[in-house]
Amino acid sequence: MQRYSFGNGYKYRHLYMFEKQKVVFTGAPASGKTTLLNSVNHAEISCFDEVSRAVISALQAKGSRRPFLENPLAFSEALFEQRLHDYFEETTTPVQLYDRGIHDVVAYLNELGADMPCGMESDCKNFTYDKVFIFPPWEAIFKQDKERIEKFNESIKLHRALVETYTAFGMECIEVPRVSVVKRLTFILENL
Repeated sequence: MQRYSFGNGYKYRHLYMFEKQKVVFTGAPASGKTTLLNSVNHAEISCFDEVSRAVISALQAKGSRRPFLENPLAFSEALFEQRLHDYFEETTTPVQLYDRGIHDVVAYLNELGADMPCGMESDCKNFTYDKVFIFPPWEAIFKQDKERIEKFNESIKLHRALVETYTAFGMECIEVPRVSVVKRLTFILENL
């Protein structure tokens, strides 16, 4: 988790009006979530980084080529556990921002057609987010790398699965427009 320093705070005074808000960035792989999260510069927002890349890198270093596909349940349980830990971490800021949420795990397992680990679905019912910002697939910025192995067409399917999952658990998905980082950040802050 990172706590960001004050930036342009007077414009966003409305952040003080809320009790703690749990806000999640979710969406297709390579749609700009992490780039935008890294641009957040606000004293009233605590940011929780995406944990998937670290887990994937560690498993690839041990010889696993595609950890999620080779052992989806073990991989998903590790992600879910860390995201649940982040969900309950106490911060002093009124806004907690997560790069992917616990419900992402369910969406990915559903898209794969894998069985759901015991208790995961009930945890998702009990622990929701106040705001869900969904980043749609964006081919112009889409890049694969050694951790992000999905192809663009898979990204589109995962996007649909994420929208369906968050909606099924009673959360409204706010679609983030495909515009510059600055305009996306303004959109997010105006919609908190």
